[in-house]
Parts: sequence; structure tokens; C-alpha cells
Amino acid sequence: MLRSFFIISLCVFIASLQAQASDVLERYISVGFKQTSLKEALVVISQKGGFELSYNSHIIDSGKKISLITNNWTVRETLYEVLGEGYEFKSNGNYLILKKAKPQRKEIYGYVKDPSTGNRVANATVYDTKTLRSTTTDKNGYYKLQVKKATQIAITRVDYQDTVISISVQSPRLQRIEMQYDTVKQRKRFNLERTMDETLSKAERFFKATMDRWTAVNVADSIHRHFQISFLPKMGSNHKLSAKVVNDWSLNVLAGVSGGNRILEVGGLGNFTRGDMSGVQIGGLLNELWGNTRGVQIGGIYNKTGESLHGAQIGGVFNLSNEMSDGSGQVAGVFNHASEGRALYQFAGVVNKAEEVKGFQAAGVVNIAQEVSGVQAAAIFNQAKKVKGVQIGLFNSAKEVDGLQIGLLNRSGKRVVPLFNW
Repeated sequence: MLRSFFIISLCVFIASLQAQASDVLERYISVGFKQTSLKEALVVISQKGGFELSYNSHIIDSGKKISLITNNWTVRETLYEVLGEGYEFKSNGNYLILKKAKPQRKEIYGYVKDPSTGNRVANATVYDTKTLRSTTTDKNGYYKLQVKKATQIAITRVDYQDTVISISVQSPRLQRIEMQYDTVKQRKRFNLERTMDETLSKAERFFKATMDRWTAVNVADSIHRHFQISFLPKMGSNHKLSAKVVNDWSLNVLAGVSGGNRILEVGGLGNFTRGDMSGVQIGGLLNELWGNTRGVQIGGIYNKTGESLHGAQIGGVFNLSNEMSDGSGQVAGVFNHASEGRALYQFAGVVNKAEEVKGFQAAGVVNIAQEVSGVQAAAIFNQAKKVKGVQIGLFNSAKEVDGLQIGLLNRSGKRVVPLFNW
């Protein structure tokens, strides 16, 4: 008998500790008020929620009559409903402090819920389509966001259908939002961490901590803006959505992240572009682009194009491009590297490497290419699989030569010829 009493007491004690440990505002309660004074209603809410409520009596209308029936609402929702606009809460352990909110821009808050299950949706992205201010719902599905007085709010989450609601001057601050589960998105679901790690370069990982990973996954479509200015990633006019925004004109005082650029982007230190770029991109130190370049990249240290280069790269130290299109070229103080495609020209102080050159490849030390149609000139060494044109260097090497080799030693196939070979 004594043992049973001890076990029951222990369970009650543990349950009470768990209740106290949980966030006061997220505790679920059910209430029923009919013409109840606000003061009495607040007492009932605190009793139902198992917490102490503290406030200055002058900030509420104690005699205000409340008529409300709720079933399994959070303390936060219930308080918002009975108090109305203009209040804020601060929880400390099992105590809740009620204060008058300071005047500020319109702010909405509430919960995002899955109506089919009744569960709250965590890690959903909620953003103002005009200002691009955004936030992510917490583990309880709760969000808070500053918005324009008249705007549209977009809510998006991987595995769920995108939702848009309109906000006007008359709209209540408390907005309960429902999101429908999307089975098509579920079939396309992928491993978030693996995808991000595969697409992020070492340079961008420096900024990974400043980027909202859930926003990067939840917001699938690109957003367009004519102009943006930023100091650092997330510290700019596009806020946390910067990696999803394609800009016409972009100014990054130090460094910035974007989804793409169409005309001009300038960065004091560097530019990080997750999509395509057309026009001109200038970085004091570097430009990192994961898509296609149609235009010119100019970097104090280096430029990188993750896919195809249609234009030119000019780097103080080096340039990297996955693929070169006809008519494209690279100029660098040290080296250029093009994995695939056909380059019109490559000029480097030390090394050039390309799949194919149709034009001119010149380096202070070494040139390497699979095929050359034109001129390959280096102070020390030129290497190509097939040459149709001229190789000029101290040492020249090619398997097939349709043209001329000029150097101290020239190798063509299995032949080694001094000075001239044709």
C-alpha cells in the first residue's frame, strides 16, 4: 500500500515538473465565459494553465465583459482573444507577465496548422510578399512577423501546398493559418542536409550559418526585385529571402547572397549567386556563381561559374568555369581552368587548362588543352592532344599536329624534333 502511494506521488510530482517546464504560453486549456469580467476571465485562464499571472491593473479594462468558449486552445491564443490588440507576454518559469505593447509597425502572429491531423506545422516559412520580411514557425507552429498594413502573406513548407492570405488595415493581428498536406511534394522529398552540403562550396559555407536553411528548401520559386542593397547576407532589403531573389541591380556593401542577377551586381568583398547571372558582376575579392554566366565576371582574387560561361571572366588570381561556350574567355593573374567546352581565349600569368581552345591560349609557364585550333603559347611548356595551328614554347607536346610547333623540343606523336616541327 505504501509502495503504491509512493509510485503515484512520484508520477504526480514528475507530471507537475513537466507542466512547469513547458512554455506557459503553449499549454492547452479549454474555457467557457459568458458575460464574464475580463479580470475574472484572466484568473480562470491562469488557474486552467497552472501559472501565476502578473500585470498592472491600469493597463486592462477590468470590467470588460467576455463571452468565449474554447476547446484545447493554447494559453497564448486564449489571451490574445480575450485581451485584443496591444499586449505582449513574457514568461519566466511558472510566471507570466502581461504588459502593454509598445507602438510599432503592424505585426501579425499566430499558428500554422494541418487541418487533416490537427497538428501544428513547424519549420514553415511565412513571409510578406512586398517587403520580403520572413520568419520560420517554431516547434509549436507559432510565428510572429512585421508586415505592411496592406499586403499578402505567403506560407510555404516542403510537403505542403503553398498558401497565401491577404492582410488589410482591418485584419486582426492574430492569424490562424491552415496548410494542406501535399502528396506530390512528399514523393519528391529529399534529404535537406545532404542536398545543402552537396551544393554549397567551401566559400559559401562561411555564410551557411547566416542563411535560413528551411527558407532555402520551403521557397521553391524565385522572387524578382528591380534593386537590392545589403551589408551582409540577411542584412539587406531582401532579408532572409535573399538567396531566393533574382535582382536586376544589386549592391552588396561587403558581401551578399542572391538567387540570380540580370544587369549589374557589385560587392565590396564578394558576391554569392545561387542561380544564373547576366550582365556584369564585380567583386572586390571574389564572385561565386552556381548557375550560368552570360556576361562578365570581374573579381579581385577569383571568379567561379558553376555551369556554363557565355562571356568572360577576369580574375586577379584565378578563374574557374565548369563549361565554356563558343566565344568565351578567361583572363587571370595566375591560372584559368575550364572543365568542358570550347574557349575562344585564355590568358594567365602561370597556367591555363581547358578542354578545347579555338583561338588563343597564352600562359607565363604552362598551357594544357585537349584540342587547340589556333595558337597555344607558353614560356615553358604546352601540351595538347590535338593541335590545328601553332604551338610556341620551350617544350611543346601533342599527339597530333596539323600545323607548326616552335620550341627547343617538340614532340608530335612519337617523334621528338628540335626547334621547328610541321
